[in-house]
Amino acid sequence: MTPRIIYLIKRAEIEITSRMGKTLEVYGITPIQFTLLYFIETSKGDFSSAQLSRRFSMTPQSMNELVQILLHKKLLKKATDPTHRRILRISLTAKGKQLLAHCNTALDEMEEALLKELSSTETNDLRNIIGKLLDAAKETAPVTG
Repeated sequence: MTPRIIYLIKRAEIEITSRMGKTLEVYGITPIQFTLLYFIETSKGDFSSAQLSRRFSMTPQSMNELVQILLHKKLLKKATDPTHRRILRISLTAKGKQLLAHCNTALDEMEEALLKELSSTETNDLRNIIGKLLDAAKETAPVTG
């Protein structure tokens, strides 16, 4: 029987997250912490905890815990939104940007080793296919039995 694509994606996620965890352990952060730092930096915006919790499909409480850990590590900072004083905007500190750069270098090496059997065309195709899957997943409501 041909394995389900969603099964293969989940297996790849588990394996890759495990490798990311081992790579990032040296820098004292977890894959989800890295992902949050990476998202904030590459999205070029300041976000509220509520926006981040929706984006990451996490409860506001779970996102707040994650943000608090990164604030304590001085990787993130909060500032009052100039248009709405009750909203706190989250962005990376200089220390957060520096750590993210180091993590990206280490993950570049990990990713290169992971993708070494693929041609540059296959790598680009994979990136495009995953992007399309993510877009489709955002648009499609879950099917319930």
